[in-house]
Amino acid sequence: MLMFLFRVLLIIATIVLIVVECFDFDTEEPKKSKKGALWALVPIVIFVLTLCVVYVPSNNVGIRWSAFSGTSSKTLNEGITFKSPIDKVFLIPTTVEERTIKNVNVQTKDAQFVRAEVNVKFRVNQKDAFKVYKRYTTLDNLKQNIISNYAQKSIETVVTQYNVIDTLGAKKNEIYALATKDLQNMLKDEGVELVQLTIKDMNAGSEIEKAIADEAVAKKRVETAEQNRLKAKKDAETKVVNAKAEADANKILEKQLTNKILIQQWIEKWNGEVPKVSGDSKSMINIQDLLN
Repeated sequence: MLMFLFRVLLIIATIVLIVVECFDFDTEEPKKSKKGALWALVPIVIFVLTLCVVYVPSNNVGIRWSAFSGTSSKTLNEGITFKSPIDKVFLIPTTVEERTIKNVNVQTKDAQFVRAEVNVKFRVNQKDAFKVYKRYTTLDNLKQNIISNYAQKSIETVVTQYNVIDTLGAKKNEIYALATKDLQNMLKDEGVELVQLTIKDMNAGSEIEKAIADEAVAKKRVETAEQNRLKAKKDAETKVVNAKAEADANKILEKQLTNKILIQQWIEKWNGEVPKVSGDSKSMINIQDLLN
């Protein structure tokens, strides 16, 4: 806007200089010497120079369009740059844009419909920004139409390969990853980079949700039973190992305790005294009396 006003002032200055230098207001007749009118060339030159200079703001990229060659594939970076006076430069933002698509309905492999809310974050690739201008003119046209269509198409392509329980359950993260990769490739052809694809509130109705919950509970019970079985098996194996080790130790000890060793151990513990009595409960003899 400021540049436009500046150019208007240059045109006005040119007209004023021509009139002042070519017309004598005292005699109300044209001047014989019109050399002073050459000063009118100064604003004209400045005006032409303003047509050759363009400023590309930050977070934008410039797209050059020529009446002779059309849209240039070479984009203009941020800052001041030069162009032909007859060329036009259009600005395309390169900041991260966001598009939310509600009530996206897709069909699963087993003919069940899943509804979700999808959020797409993207930005224009600086080198390929000319594709956006050439095909859609403005970023808003791309944002409002192409992004939503491509996002739904990517999700449909992936979800149709899975049943509804896998889509909402164990395979959910896998589906997100595949849909993201597919959308990334589609947008790349349009000169756009995918920053993030988020699929929120995916559901298939209360009946399907209940079936998935019941399956999860049953699966958890099976896992718990299997864990208990493995623990019991491990405990039994531990007891067998401990019993075997104890039996082996006893066998080794029995082999070591021969009669010769037992007699030797008895002799080592004997204090040199003989028994003082001998016999059984009916006939007991006091050995000490016999010795006396």
